[in-house]
Amino acid sequence: MPILTPRLPRPALAEHPAFMLMLLATLERLHCTLGEVREDYWLVRAWRAIGADPMLSGRVARVGLGHALVTGPAYGPAPAGAQERARWQRRLEQRVQAETGHRLDELGVEVRWAEAPVQVRPAAVRSLLAKAVEGDPRWEDLTRYASDLTPVTVPVVLAAEATQAA
Repeated sequence: MPILTPRLPRPALAEHPAFMLMLLATLERLHCTLGEVREDYWLVRAWRAIGADPMLSGRVARVGLGHALVTGPAYGPAPAGAQERARWQRRLEQRVQAETGHRLDELGVEVRWAEAPVQVRPAAVRSLLAKAVEGDPRWEDLTRYASDLTPVTVPVVLAAEATQAA
């Protein structure tokens, strides 16, 4: 299965030489675990990637605590056929892998399918790490990494009664 070419700007914040120090500063400031900070960073990057992919934009929304709901066009019902669903799941998985180096299951993201149209609302999401390093004088010039520090707009499902796990 071919991997898609990354679409997000480089370098990623994870490539910054002081990334580990940023993680530690986030732990100190927000009193959370290293696993939580890392997972949050990669999840936000994954949603940024999904939104940047023209094939997935308007067809994938967040449902629950970060799961991905695949829909049809304009958040209508997902395709019913197994082959078509497999194709969309593959596209979603490849996009996230290309941008994060992680599989969806590694990020704790379960793919679900919309069996009926869903309503979504855009929500701005920003990683814990981005919030913690903002204004920290140790990292004054992070303009090269701005794409990972700014909020990303994620479509969030308002009600998900008609969904099915993959």
